[in-house]
Amino acid sequence: GSFDRTGWPDPIIYLFWYGLVFMGTMLNWLILHDLLKTVARRLSSRSADEIKRRFARGFLIITLITSIFTASKMVWDTHRITTEKITYTLSGAGSSFEPLTIVHISDLHADQYTGETKMQRYVDRVNSFNPDLVIFGGDLITSGTNYITAGADALAGIDATYGTWFVIGDHDYWTDTERIIHELEERGIPTLDNQNGWIDHHGATIKLTGITELYSAQVHTDSLTALLEQSRNEALRIVFSHQASDRLIEQSLQHGVHQLHGAHTHGGQIRIPIFFYPVTAARAETRYVNGNWMLGDMLLNVNNGLGFTLTPVRYHAPAQVSVITVNPEN
Repeated sequence: GSFDRTGWPDPIIYLFWYGLVFMGTMLNWLILHDLLKTVARRLSSRSADEIKRRFARGFLIITLITSIFTASKMVWDTHRITTEKITYTLSGAGSSFEPLTIVHISDLHADQYTGETKMQRYVDRVNSFNPDLVIFGGDLITSGTNYITAGADALAGIDATYGTWFVIGDHDYWTDTERIIHELEERGIPTLDNQNGWIDHHGATIKLTGITELYSAQVHTDSLTALLEQSRNEALRIVFSHQASDRLIEQSLQHGVHQLHGAHTHGGQIRIPIFFYPVTAARAETRYVNGNWMLGDMLLNVNNGLGFTLTPVRYHAPAQVSVITVNPEN
């Protein structure tokens, strides 16, 4: 099931995660400090005590600067929304294919930390791009049923030509999937639960395949193959799922999918740079933590999501909206 944070006071939660990030960041300086001090002792003509005092003062200054930077960066990344803009050239569609704007969002996690005001900011950002199509990669809520209606109301505020399409996330599955699907459908938001959907885009057919790929539920390989093989001579084939698993990537490549959109990782949510390499627990699950990859002719997009899980803070992984512009070849 999902992790319940409600039993802990907010100050304790924030201090714990701030301390963890601060110590991880300081590890860089501690290693560098010890290396430089060792070199100074061997090469400098100053006494060992003087070198020790100088490095102690320097380390104190670095500690103060790092503590301020870490707190400021954490607050900034927790509250800001970034936009990732991608241009995808659709080969074989012909010049008659009208440009298409797709917005990919995920992991809203409506809860006590992601309330109506914050969700409205996300919706306003999405609507600012005048999207033709919005796909939502699951995790409408964090836990419990108290925020299902608020989350559904927020998604209903998105204005897209071909609507917003939803796929089930882990936290949705652990909570009340039927109610979430029902409340979304009442607001005109369809859920693709191992299903295909088709859109007519100025005479060109777009195929949407929503796959339920979760910790607790995975589509059978035969069913996945059947979904991917079903065709109406579509010009654009899009698969989206909460988790972009290796087998889903492999199957999508084999069946000529143009775009695969995944979520779930939150971009790591907390990424601590250790000598410029971002360390995050999400890397234990997948190498595709966040970003875009061209795998042959297929675009794989995994974005940071919007809300929080486990901890109500972000660090080096702010909330993200992915905007994909699909243009015809030539």
